Amino acid sequence: EFEIECSTREDVYKAVRAVFDNEQEMASLSPEDRHLVERIERGYRRQGLLLPPEKREQLNAVRKRISDLEIAFKRCVNEEDARVLFTREELEGLPEDYFDGREMEDDGGVSKYVVTSKYPDYFPLMAYATREATRKAMEVAAGSRCPDNIPRLQELVSLRLEMATLLGYRTYSEYAMEILMAKRPKDAIAMETDLLARLAGPASEKLDELVALKRSDAELAGEEYEGFYVWDTAYYGRRVSEQKHDIRGEEIKQYFPLDKATRGMLDIYQKMLGLRIEQVDNPPVWHPDVAMYEVWEAYEDTFVGHFYLDLHPRQGKYNHTAVLPIRFGCELPDGSREYPAAAMVANFTHATSAAPALLPHGDVVTLMHELGHVFHNMCAHTKWKRLHGLQVERDFVEAPSQMLENWAWEPASLRKFAAHHSTGEPMPDEMIAKLITAKNAGAGANCVSQVFLGMYDLAIHNTTSGGIDVDKMFNDMRDQITNLGTGSVETHRVATFSHTAGDYSSRYYGYMWSRVYSMDMYASRFKKDGVDNAATGMDYRREILRPGGSRDAMEGLVRFLGRKPDNKAFLESIGLRVD
Repeated sequence: EFEIECSTREDVYKAVRAVFDNEQEMASLSPEDRHLVERIERGYRRQGLLLPPEKREQLNAVRKRISDLEIAFKRCVNEEDARVLFTREELEGLPEDYFDGREMEDDGGVSKYVVTSKYPDYFPLMAYATREATRKAMEVAAGSRCPDNIPRLQELVSLRLEMATLLGYRTYSEYAMEILMAKRPKDAIAMETDLLARLAGPASEKLDELVALKRSDAELAGEEYEGFYVWDTAYYGRRVSEQKHDIRGEEIKQYFPLDKATRGMLDIYQKMLGLRIEQVDNPPVWHPDVAMYEVWEAYEDTFVGHFYLDLHPRQGKYNHTAVLPIRFGCELPDGSREYPAAAMVANFTHATSAAPALLPHGDVVTLMHELGHVFHNMCAHTKWKRLHGLQVERDFVEAPSQMLENWAWEPASLRKFAAHHSTGEPMPDEMIAKLITAKNAGAGANCVSQVFLGMYDLAIHNTTSGGIDVDKMFNDMRDQITNLGTGSVETHRVATFSHTAGDYSSRYYGYMWSRVYSMDMYASRFKKDGVDNAATGMDYRREILRPGGSRDAMEGLVRFLGRKPDNKAFLESIGLRVD
């Protein structure tokens, strides 16, 4: 409410316009100062400061209601976990460490294990539980959470459209995307549609493989095949990887103890970016699980910033993975600096009595990605707080982190930090090769779910009708695009699609949009120059990370690449033909 009130101060807007409308004064400003004035003026205008008083009052009421609904939506997702009770027999196939320390509860005289929808509970169950009934029960429970979020999202879609039309836009997507790299909804839709058409073949082939394996299981058990559903994908995907590529997830994660993997990744980042990263002893933190780090320049005694790693689940904590800026950096009036601070929040598994916290390789990729956001915030160096770090165009903000995911697949990088938790032996080259082969084989098909979510987000927001049935559309589009549904069982997964309740509304396409830039940067510079090339790393820091939002992202891309970006490297990375 305070933010909305600040953004509707007519007296401040008049002062901004006095500068903005003065061509001589604007021309005399530094590029960063001018960029700041332009962004502030645009922000006030997009908040309705040019509207007549009665429409402005109506708009403010709509914006406050939108804010209330978004907060309630996200709070529900964070606090309302699914909770299912299973016997040991029903959890057949789960590794032994899954049961270590797991809460148990009496259910009608039978002692059962408590399984929640938190990531360390949910994902292993969906990948390893051999009984379909168990996977189905877990998916239905997880997909039935937060029913109150359906009417919230329904109202949000209607209110966002009302807000956009009050401001003179035809759809909410036109309003939301005006300030992004894509600019127009039709360009984002064209990208998603083209990509979906290219992915149709690989996705269909992969699904056929999974279906064939489930049919074979049914035949061996003397049962009738009844269909392939969303709760089957992780389980049969794992088994196909094991059969085709000899990928054993339980074996692989033994080489990724969380503490050592984290330190290894930080060492890669500090070498690449010319930094020195030190963990703080006995830090002032909000929970014992949280670690705090200081960041310094590697070759001079200059402080850069500090960040926190909050990596394990607990009750009431944010349920997904994100980097949350706590403080943005800027120049202070006396010439000194205010330094950035950020927190990475994740939900990786805890240590057990038998082993330290161990990461599946998918979590290794996630950790590398999120640390990329951390260092985007650390390495930005802007005059103004408003332009620091992650405050870039929303459809570019993922690109630096997506690029750095590649180091989780680079043999040279993996050899530096992938070591068996008990023997200290490095991950065998053969295992690394298998990981990379499996990744390349399924890269294209694995993009389909991201394309679906991006297309759904645009479908509910790039419309002149606020009455779309958001729940039905989600389920229908999932069935049509991914060919994966829940059959006759009704769930409402959209109720926990948190990106629709915040800064990613009508912007989720940005995950795929920015991946094009990420792969171009990686292939054209780092892969070509060498992933350990310090000069390339410093170019990347200077042109991509340091400017933050003080200039358009495209300018930094052109400077770093030496040309305008293209999609060739991205398409090749997911095994698609380049036109």
